[in-house]
Amino acid sequence: MKKILLLILLVPFLSEAQQAAPRFENDTLYTSGGYRIYKGQVLQLGKGTSEAGYFRFIKFHQSMGRSDSYSLQNSTIQVTKVKGYRYSSPDNNQVRLSGMVTYKDGKKAEAEIVMNFERATEDYDGMPSELSIPGEFKITRTATVKEEMKKQPVTEEVKKQPVNPEAKKQAVPDDLKKLLVADEIKKLFDLYKAGALTKEEYEAQKKKLLEQ
Repeated sequence: MKKILLLILLVPFLSEAQQAAPRFENDTLYTSGGYRIYKGQVLQLGKGTSEAGYFRFIKFHQSMGRSDSYSLQNSTIQVTKVKGYRYSSPDNNQVRLSGMVTYKDGKKAEAEIVMNFERATEDYDGMPSELSIPGEFKITRTATVKEEMKKQPVTEEVKKQPVNPEAKKQAVPDDLKKLLVADEIKKLFDLYKAGALTKEEYEAQKKKLLEQ
């Protein structure tokens, strides 16, 4: 009985140890989950995982001068070149893809994309991966202790702690706060125009920002 229990406890660690390290061979990228990215492949993108709908792990290359990664939602990329591979950890890795993007409205355009291929191909804390791939190639990641702590509500003990007078002096000026709110509303409007938000969702989030 003890041997069976020990085996059950060891299975997760054995599975993790058996995951292959990502590699780049013959112009083909292999993720640690075994998914391949290569020339001629058509990649299907899902949705951005940030609260505003932006992609966290898939972005336009800086040479394009674009930051509107939300426009890539539900688009496809036909890869013409895979380059710029580097890997040191799941959080610190990158590959650059050249290809033809077909946006969800049917429009097409050439693009240069950079991707954190490990994070883009994994489900994280209940959210689907930004790059849509078959389930057998996905690695599901749960939030770390540090990330979970960020989600915890502030306790009464913390609320009672006196506020540092110096901290009060560092409050955001009203003019700057207005500029920040205006910038967030503009981003929401861009998402609405791109079809990532409905009119009702746009108005609701806009109202929340204005009430802050």
